[in-house]
Amino acid sequence: MLSLKSIKNSAYNLPQPLIAICLMIISGLFFVIMHSAVKFLSKEVHIFEIAFFRCALVVFVLAPVIFKQGKSVLITKQPKFQFLRITTNSVAMLCFFYGITTTPLAQLTTLGFTVPIFATILAVIFMGEKIRIRRTSALIIGFIGTIIVMRPDISIELGALLIIFSSFLWSVCLIFIKKLTQTDSPITISFYFGIGMIPATFAIALPVFEMIDLRQFIILVFIAITGTLAQTLMNSALKKGELALLLPFDFLRLIWSVLIGYALFAEEPQITLWIGGILIIGSTSYIAWREGKIKKNT
Repeated sequence: MLSLKSIKNSAYNLPQPLIAICLMIISGLFFVIMHSAVKFLSKEVHIFEIAFFRCALVVFVLAPVIFKQGKSVLITKQPKFQFLRITTNSVAMLCFFYGITTTPLAQLTTLGFTVPIFATILAVIFMGEKIRIRRTSALIIGFIGTIIVMRPDISIELGALLIIFSSFLWSVCLIFIKKLTQTDSPITISFYFGIGMIPATFAIALPVFEMIDLRQFIILVFIAITGTLAQTLMNSALKKGELALLLPFDFLRLIWSVLIGYALFAEEPQITLWIGGILIIGSTSYIAWREGKIKKNT
């Protein structure tokens, strides 16, 4: 009979990349669950108020871990990058949350996969990276996939545009998070994410703030718990593994989104979603693979 100690020892003996992959998959599932809860509650509570509680409740969600690990977990060695991440993430989350209210779950998840495309472009512009024909082709294919998912022939929805802009900002955040994982723990990064975004989300939520009932508060706590778990697990995955390795497994979020979107919101994915999604996933997977290959050769 397996003891708890033997199970823990087996977990510690697993290869770091495998642990990182598992953490990324579970993180993606929690992200989709959180987005579903946000979409559900946005019919009753203003999205900016939800965003505020999402951040404000992070402190209470992490309180047991902080109490156990001590105040050292609150110390960051890179305050500059924490500030840059918080500022960028504040705008990204507000745009994404607003997009959730008007965009089908599977579509917003698919459009969120454009992050590596933007990350590659940023690397070329700000870091002087050179891309050749194959990666350029992957970028073009990714943008074609994005257009197919957005369906501009029907109409260009504000929600979809906000999701795209949020993805661009999130690609910047990932660079900051990866940098922070070199010195700070995943809990520290998640903690500063929460408290750092309280001022911005409170300011924008104040004009639309309304009293909530107990049921709505419970859902808000659920959003905070699943969101914090998703963030912390993703931070842990990025600390243990390379983004190039983890990215393809994050695409499982599309499956979770389709299933939950259909079950809770009766959202039936269109064929254009699958076609565009395949193009986006294919292009971003290739970009991630090329990133990993280039790093190995340098």
